[in-house]
Amino acid sequence: MRLGKLRVYFETSPALRLLRSPNAPFIIDWLDRQFKQAGRITVPHSDLLAALVEYQDELRETDPDQLIGKPEAYLSDWSGPDKLWLRRFLEAGRDEPVYQLTPATEDVFVFLDRVLEQDPGFVGTESRLKLVIDTLDDLVVGASEDPETRLRHLRETQRRVQFEIDQIETEGAAPRYRPAQIRERFITAVSLLRQLQGDFRAVEESFREITRQVQQRQVEGSDTRGGILGFALDSEDLLKKEDQGVSFYEFVRLILTPSQTERLESIIREVRRIPELESQRDGMDTVRGMVTVLQNEAEKVMRTNQRLSTTLRRLLDARAHAERQRIAGVLRQIRGHAVALAANPPVDSVGLSVDVEIDIESPFRRTFWKEPTRLESIDLTDFTADEPDRMEAFRELAALKRLEWKTMRNNIRDLLEIYDAPTLAELLEQHPPESGVIEVLGYLQIARDDGHLVNSTARQTVVIPWGDPGVQGTDASDAVIQIALPLVTFVRSGKNNNGR
Repeated sequence: MRLGKLRVYFETSPALRLLRSPNAPFIIDWLDRQFKQAGRITVPHSDLLAALVEYQDELRETDPDQLIGKPEAYLSDWSGPDKLWLRRFLEAGRDEPVYQLTPATEDVFVFLDRVLEQDPGFVGTESRLKLVIDTLDDLVVGASEDPETRLRHLRETQRRVQFEIDQIETEGAAPRYRPAQIRERFITAVSLLRQLQGDFRAVEESFREITRQVQQRQVEGSDTRGGILGFALDSEDLLKKEDQGVSFYEFVRLILTPSQTERLESIIREVRRIPELESQRDGMDTVRGMVTVLQNEAEKVMRTNQRLSTTLRRLLDARAHAERQRIAGVLRQIRGHAVALAANPPVDSVGLSVDVEIDIESPFRRTFWKEPTRLESIDLTDFTADEPDRMEAFRELAALKRLEWKTMRNNIRDLLEIYDAPTLAELLEQHPPESGVIEVLGYLQIARDDGHLVNSTARQTVVIPWGDPGVQGTDASDAVIQIALPLVTFVRSGKNNNGR
């Protein structure tokens, strides 16, 4: 470390500004709920504003002096240039801004996870030492071009594996980690996973910085199209060749490979069955949704890179280039006039009056005359009702049921008290649907609305009764229906108790 770097960091770091904030515990807790616990990368403005209002209502009962300002002002301040705790931007296909954690805020979460989540009476030195040794050993072998070095390593690995196989076949039992070793390795893996999620912000920011520089050069109009294009392509190539870019693209290839994804999901299922990890609920929640979260993170970074490609395509458009050159010239003229008037500003107020309340009544807004609709007149004085048809209509009307959203959310909450992460299939086993397929669709809607995990790429099959015991002519014990659904996993997101 150098004193100069330390001073600059302590004076300019948004992460330290967040930790020094008087409201830091409450801001970090709220951000953790909305992004980390909910497993979301971006959150729309309306959702985040409503969540902040709800959080302020909670604080009025426990800490009435904290976060008493307007929620809209807080979001604007936290995403402003003085704080940089949130990034506010417009996403394609949305008509409102969305928010995302900045790299500085991700650093705060990594730091606090390391400090607070570690058991004070448990220091996992053995697993980390083994991780260091294995990493260095892999480095020595992977960095060597000597075939003998690689063969010696492979033969040593072969002897070690064969010895373990012989031991298991001879003794009939496999050596197992101690409970402390299991917990230690799990905590190390969860810590690395959370740190990995935060690293995506830095990679995404690198692509975004190139896009900003390209757009800035376009506005200035000082470079030719070829010069700007060469700068952008050179910067992108340099980023891809740097350690950060190489590692990221290898990660994308790995996490988006179907075979690797299936292998990782299989490992996660096995980890969830380890009894020594039942107490590690927060870590288990992180591991359970890691595949979906990492895939979403990778796709978001790739979309940021695609925006750079879109900017370059616009740069190559001759007509768009001419328009940008014209706008750049106008901006230079405006700046020149501003500099000239800086010493002697005009006495009269400078502005523009616009009448925004002009009432225009067009005769074409009035619709053409249409003949009034003539309704058929039916005489019911001599009508005699068909009693069987009327009773059948009454039975069909009585069979219609209203979904009890509050009861369904209570079913989810009760099941979460028993299981860490139950699936929709497990929920339907505990609480068979009384309204058929429409109730299953209701659970899917709740999962979407309340921030549970819905994996559209995976499928699970459930079997529910086809009939309704309350309706004549149906028998739920004989008729069933098989439904293929997305893999829905319910998690503790803090929204399950809401009514509808």
